[in-house]
Amino acid sequence: MKPINVTNEKIAALRKKETALKSALAAALVDAQRARAKLQAREFSAVGEALCKYAGQSPDFKLMLKQVLASAVTDEPTRKFLSSRGWGL
Repeated sequence: MKPINVTNEKIAALRKKETALKSALAAALVDAQRARAKLQAREFSAVGEALCKYAGQSPDFKLMLKQVLASAVTDEPTRKFLSSRGWGL
């Protein structure tokens, strides 16, 4: 039978590894979330740019986009910002 202090040392070492693994997992999850957010921001920027460019070329499309924005954008600061940029919300 092993002495108790050896077993306690082994348990302590395993707990230290567990703590390190939990920390590494948390960091990896944060990194993954940041990467997803960065991709989403890039996607929104690219789609938004394309929509704005096409709205500048097509009055019918701009009218349709204004209608979508009028119903989809509900927070007042964003509505005011879009109105100040010519979207007439």
